[in-house]
Amino acid sequence: MRRAPYFLAILGLAAAAGCTDDDLPPLSDAKVLTCPHPGNLPFRTDSHAFARSESRTLDSKNTRVKDEGADVLGNPGGKSADIYLADDAMAESGAFAYRGAKARTTPTGGLFSNPFIGEAVSLWHFDAASDTWEAHGRANTDEMGRFEIDASSFVVANGEPIYSILEGDGTCAEQYDLMLPPGSKVVVSDIDGTLTTDDAELIMQVADESYVPKMMTGGNTMLQAWAAKGYPIIYLTARSHQFRSESRVWLRDLEFPIGPVITSNMTNEADGYKTAWLKRMFTEFGWVPVAAYGNADTDIIAYENAGIPKDKTFIVGPLAGDSNTVAIPNMDFTQHTQTYVSAQPNNQ
Repeated sequence: MRRAPYFLAILGLAAAAGCTDDDLPPLSDAKVLTCPHPGNLPFRTDSHAFARSESRTLDSKNTRVKDEGADVLGNPGGKSADIYLADDAMAESGAFAYRGAKARTTPTGGLFSNPFIGEAVSLWHFDAASDTWEAHGRANTDEMGRFEIDASSFVVANGEPIYSILEGDGTCAEQYDLMLPPGSKVVVSDIDGTLTTDDAELIMQVADESYVPKMMTGGNTMLQAWAAKGYPIIYLTARSHQFRSESRVWLRDLEFPIGPVITSNMTNEADGYKTAWLKRMFTEFGWVPVAAYGNADTDIIAYENAGIPKDKTFIVGPLAGDSNTVAIPNMDFTQHTQTYVSAQPNNQ
């Protein structure tokens, strides 16, 4: 009798190995996935269960998703860099890879990430021209839960998501490309204390997965106004990579424009890291900043180091107007949007 559970387990594994499409959830007709929990997928991945029992345990006991999907920025056919590039490294020409990580934690354990090791991840993109979902490579995660998939065979348009699917449970993370020629005009914004009401809002969310950080009044409307005029939005935050999932969900749910989210390797001070990325965008890629938003002295320093004019540097919060920057008064972007952003020309 003691051996019965063993035989039942073997039977269960055999059944799983021999499953057919009839045994799987029905395909959805979705053309966009809501990450990290998209529900039934609109395509079939090569595998449908975790490869390791440890992963099944991790998935069942740690329900908070801590995935990372690395956005890529650069010039079409030229130099590019993803968010993992070292602060002191130069962008490189040639093919790049889509990178990321798959991990979980508890609902209150936002500071921690427990990696999925040796599990399959596949990349997917919906091609509107052919009205079909396309797979773009597959890899297994390493000891840190990271994956890397070569991107040389395809190019995705700016603003269109690429989804990294953890095949074991069908969860996903979004990643985006922003490929612009030299001379392109862009808008840059910090997140914490600039688009949220305070730096402490993230701390509240770290401790409680259900907590929704409060938004600075009019923050989403302000960036929507820039995006409506054709200006790409770039989010440059001192948050570490492990908060990419929280950042993406918050920006999406509060209806901020789609754009790359640059997070930190945590190998430099915030002003040094931001300076490195700003110079990468404006010197190596040749992009032109038309507005930069922040709240902290590190934002002011980084924007100045990168050569962003003071009359295009907009600071909200207690330091509003410091160091000859333009003040956003009363912790509210509404007036700025109505008087300044609305008066700017469309991006040609």
